[in-house]
Amino acid sequence: MSELLVSICREISDFIPDTEKDLKTELGSILGTNNLSKSSTSVAKKPEKALNLCAAVLTIIEMDDGSNEKTKEIISKIENYFSLQVRLTIRNKMEGIYIIVDPEATNKVDVYDMTKSSLEGGVKVVQYRDKLNDRAPFLENCYKIKELCDQYNAAFVVNDAVDIAKLTEADFLHVGQSDMPVEEARRILKPSQCIGRSNGGVLESTESEEFGVDYLAVGAIYATSTMGKSARNPLGPSMITKVKSQTGLPIVAIGGITIENLPDVIQAGADSVCMVSAITMSEDPEASARKLVNIWDTFKQN
Repeated sequence: MSELLVSICREISDFIPDTEKDLKTELGSILGTNNLSKSSTSVAKKPEKALNLCAAVLTIIEMDDGSNEKTKEIISKIENYFSLQVRLTIRNKMEGIYIIVDPEATNKVDVYDMTKSSLEGGVKVVQYRDKLNDRAPFLENCYKIKELCDQYNAAFVVNDAVDIAKLTEADFLHVGQSDMPVEEARRILKPSQCIGRSNGGVLESTESEEFGVDYLAVGAIYATSTMGKSARNPLGPSMITKVKSQTGLPIVAIGGITIENLPDVIQAGADSVCMVSAITMSEDPEASARKLVNIWDTFKQN
C-alpha cells in the first residue's frame, strides 16, 4: 500500500468511534497494526468528512488498476457505515408539512414563487415533480428550489429523476413502485443522499424498508384526483398507524389530505403530511401553508 493510502486510512480511523471495534480491527488489518489511535469525539461527529476520505481512497485504488480488493472491500464497508450516519441525520428533516411543487399543478404560479411562498408559510419539505419540461429547465428549476430550501433549512426532494437528484445534491430522491429500483438508484446517488418510496399499504412498505429506503410515503389516505391518482382506493388514516407500528422510518401520509382531515392524519401518527392542491391551488399559498402548519404544530404539541 502506498504511503498516501496509508496516510488517508489512518486519518479515516480517527473518525471511526471506538465503539465500532470491528471496523477499527478491519482497518487495522490492512494497515498492519492493532493499535489504531482512539477517535476524537469532535472528529467522530463529522461523518461527511470521513465519507470524502473514503471516496478518495476508493478513487486512488481504481486509478492503481483496482487490484487491492481487500482494501477496497474494507473501505467500502466503512463508507457504508458513515453514509448511514449522514442519512440518519437527514431523515430527521422529514417532518411537518411536505409540499409537491409541479409545474402542472401550481395554478399558473411560477414554481420558484410557489416554493418561496410555501416556505414562507412554514413548509418543511419540498418535492419537485416535473413530467412536463425537458431536462434543462427541470435541472435549472431544481437548482433554484434547492437553494431556496437551503435558505429555509427545509428538505429538498426530487421526484423520480435520479440524475438530477445527484447533480443538485438533493436531500432525497423519491421513487414510485414502478420507478427505478431503490438498489439501482442507490448506486447512482452519492452515499449520503436519501431515498423515499411510495407505498400502498403494509406489504409494500415492508418491501421498501427491506430495499433500504429512508422514508415511507403511504397513500392515498383519502380519495384524490391530483396527479393521476384517482384510481387508487383510499386507505384511510388507520393505515398510517398500521405501517408506523412496524417500522422506525419516517412516515409521510399522502393523498386527499385537506385542512379538515389533517388532524386525523396527524393523530394517526404521520411524521410528515404531503399536501398539493390545498396549498398550490389556493389563492394565497403562503397563507394556506401557514394555516396547515399551525394545525400541525397545535396537534403535535398536544
